[in-house]
Amino acid sequence: MSDVSRYNEVRKEMEVLEMFRRKAEKRIVELSSEQLRLAKYALLAFRNKLIAQGKPTEDVNELLLKIMK
Repeated sequence: MSDVSRYNEVRKEMEVLEMFRRKAEKRIVELSSEQLRLAKYALLAFRNKLIAQGKPTEDVNELLLKIMK
């Protein structure tokens, strides 16, 4: 492998890593008690659906914990 092709390969790998280093913007959402109840219900139903399909639920669990505080 030539030095140029190796350099290009390493550069592409670094570009991919840079995409994942960006911190996501935080959003604050104010919900009424009715909206909060509906959000909890929808997230729990979605979590149950993921469990039934054998898919990971970590992200949904994290969001549920945030809105239940």
